[in-house]
Amino acid sequence: MDDMRRTSWRTFRGPFVILAFALALAMALVACGQAAPAQETGQAPSGSAPSETGGGAAGTAPNPNEEYVYLANVTEVPFWTDAKQALQDVAADLGVKTSFVGPTSADAQQEAQQLDQLIAKHPAGILIFPPDTTTLKDGIDRAWQAGIPVVTMIGDVPGSKRVAHIGIDNYRAGEAGAQLLCQAVGGKGKVVVGTFQAAGVLDRAKGYQDWLKANCPGVEVVQVVDDHADPSYAPQAYAAAIAAHPDLVGIGGTDGDSGLGAARAVIEANKKGQIKIVAMDRNDDMLPYIKDGTIYASVAQKTYTETYMAVQMLYLLNHNKLKLVSDWKTAGINPLPENIDTGIIPITQENVDFFMHGK
Repeated sequence: MDDMRRTSWRTFRGPFVILAFALALAMALVACGQAAPAQETGQAPSGSAPSETGGGAAGTAPNPNEEYVYLANVTEVPFWTDAKQALQDVAADLGVKTSFVGPTSADAQQEAQQLDQLIAKHPAGILIFPPDTTTLKDGIDRAWQAGIPVVTMIGDVPGSKRVAHIGIDNYRAGEAGAQLLCQAVGGKGKVVVGTFQAAGVLDRAKGYQDWLKANCPGVEVVQVVDDHADPSYAPQAYAAAIAAHPDLVGIGGTDGDSGLGAARAVIEANKKGQIKIVAMDRNDDMLPYIKDGTIYASVAQKTYTETYMAVQMLYLLNHNKLKLVSDWKTAGINPLPENIDTGIIPITQENVDFFMHGK
């Protein structure tokens, strides 16, 4: 591993100690006793094709009346594999029910409608991957007024009544990708940055552009490609960019499907090795391209950890396990950490095997 990759890892490992402590605290508190009765909840909204899990650890019977729902968008892409696994595991550990729902595209209005449907069903808590910083604000506030705590995931909704936000610092994740891309292309040449219309992902694209401009002036971002986070569309989007810029030397992706789309486009253009790719996340269908060298590296977030911890935090809140004060609701305070930065993980040829599911 060269100096740049070691630097990237050191730069972004700062929050890890806090993260580990928080997770250990959560597990210890849950271990203190079995789940207390929770508020009555309902099923996921009709028409949303929910993925449901439930169970109970150490003889604890599952409580079908305590449900935690993850509301996301672009829900059929491989990126969500880790989140779904975490929901299944935390449901079994806590003896609760979990569901995963949301539109299959980055449709802000459809996600807002599904949030209203969820509020009417009154789950014990909601995890939300927001489409932008504003569309779901009123819905999150309505959830809070209805007694349903919300944690925002990956992207935040500033000014809303969510109880916590957990995820990476998206701007800094973009900076991390930019450092790797600068190294990959030798500090010079034309590159494109891939993204799609979600607030956190757009922040990553901004981090890419700003870092390259300030720290790698020999690299020029000639185009920002909207790949829709769609594995069927992304290869076309990057193929068009490659055709428009025959002297392109690099592609920096900021969503889970940008790496695979870029890899397929580069191979189709017969430019493997000429165009360097830095991807985002750890999708199973993308990882083989890191292993064979088509993709130089990827910047991964800890989606499993984020999801598991978010449900744990909502559970602790609902069961009054955090004894910061005797009655946090009446005191008008929030006992949860309001922002948790989980940090990023660089994935390279040296460690990619560990990230392949089933390995």
